Amino acid sequence: MQIKINTQHLQLRPDQEEMITKKFEHLATLGSRLSDESSHIKVDLIHEESRSQADAYRCHVTFFVPQETLRAEARSSRIENAVDQVIDKLRTQIERYKAKLHHP
Repeated sequence: MQIKINTQHLQLRPDQEEMITKKFEHLATLGSRLSDESSHIKVDLIHEESRSQADAYRCHVTFFVPQETLRAEARSSRIENAVDQVIDKLRTQIERYKAKLHHP
């Protein structure tokens, strides 16, 4: 599985990039079909000037899995919090995806 991280208007530190990669790699362990070669994740991290500091960072993730595309987005005042929120949203979608595969 490939993980591609794109950034706009911000620069990730190496430790942040490693943390983000590990968190998304962990999602792939939730199912065998999620970690095969045809699956890949595209992560867009964006820093936006906004009225509210609570929405300064946006994390948009597209998870391409066999026969489906999962998407999630979150905004937060910190990159780490936005990533955690997106992972929680994706975890729910992955559970539904797995249930659909096992119980058509």
